[in-house]
Amino acid sequence: MSNDVRGYINFLGDKNLTPLLISIEKKYNIGIKKIKADELYNFPSSILSSNNEAKFIFIIGDDNEYYNASFLIDYLDYAPEANIEFPIAAKDRLNILLDVMSDLIRIANASKMVISITECNQIEIIKRINFSEMRDVIHADFEEYQGPPDTLYEIIC
Repeated sequence: MSNDVRGYINFLGDKNLTPLLISIEKKYNIGIKKIKADELYNFPSSILSSNNEAKFIFIIGDDNEYYNASFLIDYLDYAPEANIEFPIAAKDRLNILLDVMSDLIRIANASKMVISITECNQIEIIKRINFSEMRDVIHADFEEYQGPPDTLYEIIC
């Protein structure tokens, strides 16, 4: 399986996000890598922005070398003796991803984040939500599907 978290943020101006991204990576022990627009697999063309706002296109991974989000979004509770560098409870690991998303939005002063959370790069549902409801909606989707919801979220800030 290829648990995958990829997307983009829109923001105004010419910010250099690199130093801020490094601080987020260290803070949460994850990886954030800049990718090209053609790596936004299965994103509908209607959702790919064509406005004049700067975009930062990214993938988030469990570490900064292997950009797969298996631990962050598999939604399984691990045994107490599991040797992973994240909490063993699925909800706690999902909260790390949501914290990373929130920090990305805040540091860039983003107007919008579009992000897919999928098991195999297949987007089944598109949801437009407000930043204020992001945590509740994504937690509810994980509870409903008991795993990655194969959903593309357009988060309006």
